[in-house]
Amino acid sequence: MSETIDSIGTAGVRVVQRRSGYRFTLDAVLLAAFAATEGREVGGPLLELGAGSGVVSFLLACQFGLEPVDALELQPEVHARLVRAVALNTCEGRVRPVLGDLREARSLFPPGAYAHVVSNPPFRPVHAGVRSPDEERALSKQEVACDAPSVVAAARHALSPGGRVSLVYPAARVAEVLGLLMAAKLYPVALRFVHARVEAPATRFLVHAVRDRQRGLAVRPPLIAHGEGPGGYSPEVASLMEPPRAERPPFTELEPEGGD
Repeated sequence: MSETIDSIGTAGVRVVQRRSGYRFTLDAVLLAAFAATEGREVGGPLLELGAGSGVVSFLLACQFGLEPVDALELQPEVHARLVRAVALNTCEGRVRPVLGDLREARSLFPPGAYAHVVSNPPFRPVHAGVRSPDEERALSKQEVACDAPSVVAAARHALSPGGRVSLVYPAARVAEVLGLLMAAKLYPVALRFVHARVEAPATRFLVHAVRDRQRGLAVRPPLIAHGEGPGGYSPEVASLMEPPRAERPPFTELEPEGGD
């Protein structure tokens, strides 16, 4: 069988993935929880840029009760699996798959149509590391079809005044991404670094920003992913999901920056 149906989260979200293709990681779960926590007072429609299998969108709708979510995905085959997952999760009207390129956001969405934009975008600059021979994996992991400036520009266009954007990126890119957000007048208000383990350096950061409104930046306590909790995760992370099946974890550990 070339596909798997994987379950994630306390709400039992199910997603369809290629067995040998790009598969979602813990980043998606952490982003959904962070966006829901920091944006808990934000009402209105949400947009996920680069939705992939739809993990973030489904978690936002099913586990955290934030909807509707428009899930924008570039790749037709990935989008088709996302459409099937909507039925699997009985999310018709709650998660709405959209096929399109975030670089063309101005033609896809009216300006200011969304209250909250989220994205777990490709992490690696296009010339960093070896490009995967698998096109789906390459597009999902490297900035082949979009880069950080494109993600920020799409978010700026889609957000209403006072709207929020939540992103996850490698820790090494924090200065670059915060600079891009500030230049677009998307002002960071919450920042949280993610560490694989207590003694390990940060590998990711989560940032939440507000369009056009400067409110000061709060640096949240570090998020530790792995520890002595169920499934080998920290208690905080374990509380976000059902314990993974021993024979095939539904996602991988946090990868080192630049890892494949």
